Amino acid sequence: MKFAFISRHSPTPEQHALAAEQGVELVHVGDADAFSVDSGFVHDHGPFEGVVVHPAAALRLANNFLVGVFENANRAPEGARPEFYARAFHLYDLRG
Repeated sequence: MKFAFISRHSPTPEQHALAAEQGVELVHVGDADAFSVDSGFVHDHGPFEGVVVHPAAALRLANNFLVGVFENANRAPEGARPEFYARAFHLYDLRG
């Protein structure tokens, strides 16, 4: 399944690997405002079965797409600036 990865950052190798374990191919389509993005933005970038997005965008797009969410963990030592990495990938189907 192809999922639009909507972010200012490209997916990391960790994210690609976690998504691939569930049969998901991530395609970076650039960034969008999480509070105003709509399905038109996704459709303008190609046919996708799902999206990987900020939680606010997930709520806006969940009626039209499968939603992928990465669970993050902090790898920085205590007291250091947080440094996150993806440790799990969760899929949600909230389409009506």
